[in-house]
Amino acid sequence: MKIELLSIFDGLFSVNTKEKKQETSASKIFMTDTHTNSGRTLMIEEEDYAVWAYLLSTDKEDIDFDGFLCAVIDPRFSDVKLYKNIRERRDAPLPALYANRYSYVKNLKKKDIKIHWQEEYVTIFIKKKAYLVMDLNARTSYSKGLANDCDYGKQLKS
Repeated sequence: MKIELLSIFDGLFSVNTKEKKQETSASKIFMTDTHTNSGRTLMIEEEDYAVWAYLLSTDKEDIDFDGFLCAVIDPRFSDVKLYKNIRERRDAPLPALYANRYSYVKNLKKKDIKIHWQEEYVTIFIKKKAYLVMDLNARTSYSKGLANDCDYGKQLKS
C-alpha cells in the first residue's frame, strides 16, 4: 500500500512538473520561414528581453545578419548601462536611449507576426504594421522599434 501511494504521488507531481515546463517553453516565440525562390531561411526567436530575426546563410550553417524586432520587457523601466548592452545586446534589455513607442510590444504572440519576402527585402509585420525590414543585399536591418541608428540596427522611418 505504501509503495502504491508513493507511486501515485510521484506520478501526480511529475505530471504537473512536465506540464509547467512545456508551458514555459511554448510561451516563447520561435518560428522559421523559407523563401521559395531563393531558399533563404529567416528565423525569429524570442530571447530573454527581445525578439530577434536572423537571416541564415545560404548553407543554413551560420547567421548572415540579424535584426531587432521588438522588446518583450519595456525599455523605459530598464536601468541597463549602455556600454554593457553594446557587447551583450541579446542578454540585456534594450537601453531606453534607443527606445521609442514601438520598441515594446505587450503580449506578443506568434500569430501576430507575419513575414513577407521580396526579391531584395524581407519585411516582418507585427499586427499588420511593418516592424522590421531586412535588406538582403546590404545585409542591414531597419527596425520600427529603434529611436536611433545603433548597434541594434538602423531606425525604420515611416
